[in-house]
Amino acid sequence: MRLGSMYNHATKNYACPLCIAAEGREGPETMVVQTDIIYKDELVTALVNSFFRPHNMGHVIVIPNKHFENIYDMDDTYLAQIAKVAKKVAIALKKAYKCDGTSIAQHNEPAGNQDAFHYHLHVFPRYVGDDLYGGLAGKERLRPTPEERMKYADKLKKYL
Repeated sequence: MRLGSMYNHATKNYACPLCIAAEGREGPETMVVQTDIIYKDELVTALVNSFFRPHNMGHVIVIPNKHFENIYDMDDTYLAQIAKVAKKVAIALKKAYKCDGTSIAQHNEPAGNQDAFHYHLHVFPRYVGDDLYGGLAGKERLRPTPEERMKYADKLKKYL
């Protein structure tokens, strides 16, 4: 079941940065560079996120290559592939980062903290006491350079 545009919040001429990234392009509309991409197939792309949390550096987002604003619009075929790739990414995070666990998060609509209007699933490396969801660490975002992100992407690519 698709609920469609009544639950969409992107502006009419929204230049979707995640569509641009999935198409393999770089530009001022997106903070993503191609070295961020750790996995890509015909349906989905996984990439190191452009923003880091202070204690959960190098987290990954998994996106559909086709534009869907949120889970309400998502085609089930894409959703299933995103789940499969998220599992592979979680295992890669465990191996590459030696993290204590992983968390998966996905947000819909502004009230649900969605800030990019293209469906994306976050896969976080977790560490005991990292306070990902609370306090300052839960709100603070760091903006690493593409070169800083590349070292995380390179580690993960070895396991995917």
